[in-house]
Amino acid sequence: MKLKYRIEYYLLRTAYFAVNLMPLSVINLMTGAIGWIAWVFIPFRISVAYDNLTTIFPRASHDQKLKILRQAYRQFVHAAGLIFVIHRQEVSTLIDQVEISGLELLDEALAKGKGVILTTYHGCWFEAYFAWFSRGSRPASLIYQQQSNPLSDAFFVRLRKRYGHNLQHIHSLEKLSTYVEALENNRVLIISLDQNYTDNGTPVSLFGQRFTCARGTALLYLKTGAPVLTSVYYVRDDRLHIDFEKVDLPEYAEVSASSIQEISNLSIKPYEKTISAYPDQWFSLFHRLWKKDGYPTKITRSIRQILS
Repeated sequence: MKLKYRIEYYLLRTAYFAVNLMPLSVINLMTGAIGWIAWVFIPFRISVAYDNLTTIFPRASHDQKLKILRQAYRQFVHAAGLIFVIHRQEVSTLIDQVEISGLELLDEALAKGKGVILTTYHGCWFEAYFAWFSRGSRPASLIYQQQSNPLSDAFFVRLRKRYGHNLQHIHSLEKLSTYVEALENNRVLIISLDQNYTDNGTPVSLFGQRFTCARGTALLYLKTGAPVLTSVYYVRDDRLHIDFEKVDLPEYAEVSASSIQEISNLSIKPYEKTISAYPDQWFSLFHRLWKKDGYPTKITRSIRQILS
């Protein structure tokens, strides 16, 4: 075990212990303050986020985009620390009082006995979304990106199990047969699509711009015939929402590049309306989704635009 892994792990454990000595109100004040400091003094990846907003809202003014970004930094920092406090009663209440749309579609799909391929996006409230599955009655499996530090990776998995044991973690480097097995056991298999997957991916379009996403959703559908649904989650008026939507897919005679691309595009398209409505809650706003370089060298911000 590398020494740096052990150091990172013990620092993580120390931070977790220290954070949970504080009332949740104090923690929220701290994350809000850190988000404000990041926005004012060290706006990480502001060029990337600004360029992504331009893709989402091509007609938005400079002021409008900066207003969204100001809130996005607060949401980003808050989301980064959410897993530390997800077990707190105040946050558990938020999850218990979730407002769900399209749950009957998920149950109808599960009733077919083939499992469900459930695509989702990277929203700021992803830990609350996972918690809802963990504490629920529907068997679910999450395909997640395993961290390079195995100690930290195991620590975060253990934290998620504090609020329920119904969510199984399967890392993204497993073979396709592992995901097929989850579907054969009639589980909900959760897959994130809004990330650039340059190795052996398929081209898709989001907001009219192309990038390469993983082929897993399409391959699993073609191999198993399991129904495909999309899901999004967001907070509106201090209430957590989770929306499920069915993806109507035709039957395909064979596995081909064109069928994989079509399935992937049909699966990712529904994200656009939620991202457009809550861009500050889209975690991937800060990711290099559509391109690797060519971002603005400087985003001009006046004192009024920073502080107002």
